[in-house]
Amino acid sequence: MKITIVGAGNAGSACAFMAAEAGHKVRLLKTSNQITHDEHFEAMVSNKGIYCIDNTKKGHFTDSADDAGKTFEPLELITRDPKKAIEGADVVMIFIQTTYHRALAERIAKYFQDEQLVILIPGYAGSIFYSRFCDNNPIFAEGESTPNDARIVEPGTVKVLFKNVRNSLAFNPAARTEEGMAVASRLFPAYNIEMNSVRKNIFESALHNPNIIVHTIGLYVMYPMLEYCAKHHPEEVPYMYRDALSTEMAWLMIAKLDAEKMAVLSALGCKPIPYLDACLFRNEQDMTQDPRDVFESYKLSSPPGPYSFDNRYITEDVPMGLVLLSSLGEKLGINMPECNRLIEMCGGLLGIDFYKEGRTLASLGLDELTRQGLLDFVVGNIAPPPKLIAS
Repeated sequence: MKITIVGAGNAGSACAFMAAEAGHKVRLLKTSNQITHDEHFEAMVSNKGIYCIDNTKKGHFTDSADDAGKTFEPLELITRDPKKAIEGADVVMIFIQTTYHRALAERIAKYFQDEQLVILIPGYAGSIFYSRFCDNNPIFAEGESTPNDARIVEPGTVKVLFKNVRNSLAFNPAARTEEGMAVASRLFPAYNIEMNSVRKNIFESALHNPNIIVHTIGLYVMYPMLEYCAKHHPEEVPYMYRDALSTEMAWLMIAKLDAEKMAVLSALGCKPIPYLDACLFRNEQDMTQDPRDVFESYKLSSPPGPYSFDNRYITEDVPMGLVLLSSLGEKLGINMPECNRLIEMCGGLLGIDFYKEGRTLASLGLDELTRQGLLDFVVGNIAPPPKLIAS
C-alpha cells in the first residue's frame, strides 16, 4: 500500500519507519513551517529515508543514539507539499498535536480522495473538522494511541521505546467501520484486531485515549516535584511515570476521573472499560495478567520528564481531552467534579482558560444536537449540522 505520514515528529517518524519496514511505500509530509524538527526533517531529506533504533528489548530508557545498532529504511517521498504527498495514497496517517487539527484541515483536507483511509492519531473527534473541509468521500478513522512510543535522538534517527500489541480505531461515520477496517488491518499487526474490539464511534475512541488520564493527572501531580528540583536540585529532573504515577494521590485521582469517563461512555451506549484494562489490551498479548502490574512494568521504559508543566501533556490533553469529556458530560447530564477540578487547576497554574480554547461540542458544531442526535451523527444516520464550525 501507499501510505502518507503527516507529521515529522517522534510518532510520525517512527510510524514512517515501521510502515516502510513492513513493505509499504511511504511518503512523509511535514506541514509545520516552524523550526520544530527541521534538522530532523532535513536529515531525512538528505538521507532519502530514516534511521531507527529498536530500544524495546533493553527494558529501560536511554537517550543515546549510539547504544544500539541503527536500521535504515528508504522513503518514497519526503516533502512539505501536501498535494504531492496525499494524492494517490491509499492511507493518510496524521500525527500532529490535536490543537492544530482545524487549521491543518483547512490546508490539506481538499486533497483527500474518495475511498482513501484517513487516520488521525490521536483523534479527540478531530475528524469532524477534516470531513467538513473535504469535498470528496474518504473514510475517516481516529486512533486513541500511537502504534509505538518513540523519541527522536538525533537528526534523521528515531528510537522506538515501546510497541503496542493492539490498537483500536473508531470510524467517522461509524457506518463505514467494516470498510475501513479492511484497509487498516493491513497496515500493522496492531490494527489487525477483532471487530468486537473496534470502537463504536469517535467519542468512544477519544475517551479511551490514555493521555486524557495519565498525562493530565501525571503532570499535575508532578508539578511540585518539578518546582522542588528546579530550586534545590537543578541538575535533576523527576520522571512522570516513575515518580508522580507512583503516588497514592495520583491513583486516587485516576480512580475518580476514570469513573466519570466510564459514566459518559455508558451514557453514549459504549462499554465502560477501565483505564488500566484498556492499557492491558493495548500493551500485552496475555490478557490474563494483572493490569496494574503491566502498567508498572511499562514505567521502566519511560523517559525522564517532562521538564516543564507548560507541556503538551497539559496544553493539549487538557483542552482537547478533558474539556471534551466535560462537554460530553454536560450534554448527557452527568456530574463531572474531578474532570472540571483538574481543568481549572491546570488552567490556573498556567493562567489559561482551557474551557474557552478547548474542544467542545460547540466548537465541533454539535452543541444543538440532542443525545440521540449526537449518536445518529457519529453513526452517519443524519447529515452534519449545516452551521460552520466555530473558530
